[in-house]
Amino acid sequence: MKSIACSLPAAALFALSLASARCLPAQEQNDSRAPVVQKVEPPNWWVGLTPDVLVLLSGKHLRATQVDCNLPDVTVSRTQSSANGDYLFIWLKLSPTLKRGIAICRIMTGGGETSFELPLAARKQILGRNQGLSLDDVIYLAMPDRFANGDPTNDELAGDSETHDRAKARAYHGGDLRGLQEHLPYLQELGVTTLWLTPILKNGGAADYHGYGAVDLYAVDAHLGTLASYQDLIAEAHKQRMKVFFDAVPNHVGPTHPWVTDPPTADWFHGTAQQHTTASFPVKAGFYGQSEPQKPANDLFELLVDPHTPEAMRQSLTNGWFFGALPDLNTENPLVVEYLTENAIWWAETTGLDGYRIDTFPYVPRAFWAQWHQELRRLYPRLSTIGEVFHPDPTITSFYVGGKKGWDGIDTQLTTVFDFPMYFAMRDVLLNGAPAGRLANVLRQDSLYPHPEFLVPFFANHDTARFASAPGDSPAKEKLAFGLTLTLRGIPEIYYGDEIGMTGGDDPDNRHDFPGGWTDDARNAFAKEGRTAEQQELFTYVQALLRFRKEHEALRGGRLVHLAADGASYVYLRESAEEKLVIAFHGGTAGRTLNVPLKDTPASRVEAIERLFGNAQAELAGDALKLTLPAQSLSIFVLQ
Repeated sequence: MKSIACSLPAAALFALSLASARCLPAQEQNDSRAPVVQKVEPPNWWVGLTPDVLVLLSGKHLRATQVDCNLPDVTVSRTQSSANGDYLFIWLKLSPTLKRGIAICRIMTGGGETSFELPLAARKQILGRNQGLSLDDVIYLAMPDRFANGDPTNDELAGDSETHDRAKARAYHGGDLRGLQEHLPYLQELGVTTLWLTPILKNGGAADYHGYGAVDLYAVDAHLGTLASYQDLIAEAHKQRMKVFFDAVPNHVGPTHPWVTDPPTADWFHGTAQQHTTASFPVKAGFYGQSEPQKPANDLFELLVDPHTPEAMRQSLTNGWFFGALPDLNTENPLVVEYLTENAIWWAETTGLDGYRIDTFPYVPRAFWAQWHQELRRLYPRLSTIGEVFHPDPTITSFYVGGKKGWDGIDTQLTTVFDFPMYFAMRDVLLNGAPAGRLANVLRQDSLYPHPEFLVPFFANHDTARFASAPGDSPAKEKLAFGLTLTLRGIPEIYYGDEIGMTGGDDPDNRHDFPGGWTDDARNAFAKEGRTAEQQELFTYVQALLRFRKEHEALRGGRLVHLAADGASYVYLRESAEEKLVIAFHGGTAGRTLNVPLKDTPASRVEAIERLFGNAQAELAGDALKLTLPAQSLSIFVLQ
């Protein structure tokens, strides 16, 4: 943005912009101490959205002695400069009578004057925006860089150095937001309703295709498109009655973010690039009497949930840099809290997004989440948030869900969490031969959650090895994984490509390009004719289950009741006001006959049973249900 060394009269607000203003540039004052504004965050705001807005200016020599704006309805309540003058915080108070336009504010320092502009727009119609989750939804996780290349012109950008190479697992491959928008019909054909994208923010490294190394929290990464591209994607998704979730990372930024070498305040981060701790735990699993795994599958969040843990132990995780490399934002600093909260509001307002998936949720203190959610919900009461709590124990994951206060007196207000306990149990049952009753044991603990029906069950994501490449997998088990995920309580999530059995080991091998997303791909798996027979069989199976879920309210919002569980099988009821469905899961390698008592259950006093899905057989025998279950099968019956 061009800096100017004069203010404009209020009467010129709607007629002039900085580009056309005829004012003396600050640089022409021939003073090396002349203030310069290089970046304005947020870049714009809205009339009637909030009573005030915090503006963070980046530049040089910004130790302001006075700041004023040309609009009488925009007043400066206070300012704060960084010690070196590279940053200036300005709190602007917005009058209820403020009209849309451009606020132009003058900064006076000991070395001269300059100005910045803040466009103030009218809010868009709320209808159809910021919708949040419903029990009807099915989430599809896609990594934009690996899904489809809709705009080859942004594959290689000016100034890039070896960032685009599909042969390298950790390089950019060219997928983008336009590619996702062009394939919304594929997602609708499959039957999903909600798109969760890994972060779209501007990243700073040649290997940051994943999006978790942000260098600008107000810009879309140019490899993926522009802000307009993201707005178009959401608008088109909404037209097709789909939703879009934004992947937010308030815990950290990328190691090449300008803040890392020049922070806005001395305590903007926990530590510095030269001296910081790594997010870690000072004790091992044996502290809680658990066996020490050779390769830990999750962090020891027990320390954070435990009310008896010394604060220093908690801070070893919440204050440490992720992997020792990702700068940890100091979310106890009120300025950081205000900046991050305002940033989330800006993205929700400027795009109409429907919710946030929140990365590394436990690594950020709970007090931050309470304040962050309170401000968001005040403006967007329907907006949903899903937290990542990577742990197999429901007593741990439930501690972070909103709707109740923890031992610390804090309600995070988080809508829900990903059902990692079910993920671990499902993989153990299907891949490692664990008893099927493990599934019932996870569900047994649903009372820990205020709304277990909003949990998000899944069997794979971008941080785990592909199910199809896991030891012990088979095509039949892939179907069982989908069968359980799509019939258990909750709002299911599917990882892109699992519907066609994509393979891959640990990160980054689990992030292959979707076949057909690039014009030079040998096959196009977005189309039936481009899939192998095995891929089409699995796709059809998933599609049928999703269609079945859409048609039966009992599968979407009905309560779940255990009917039988043992080492090989788990039988459960999904019941709504209109229907009762019995789901029979059998993981054994041989068929079996199972007698399920129905007396004193919601499934008692039924007159008939009819199979709707699968190959099992069922018949009523007095107060019992006799099931003949094929090996490794899932079947659905309706009781009448």
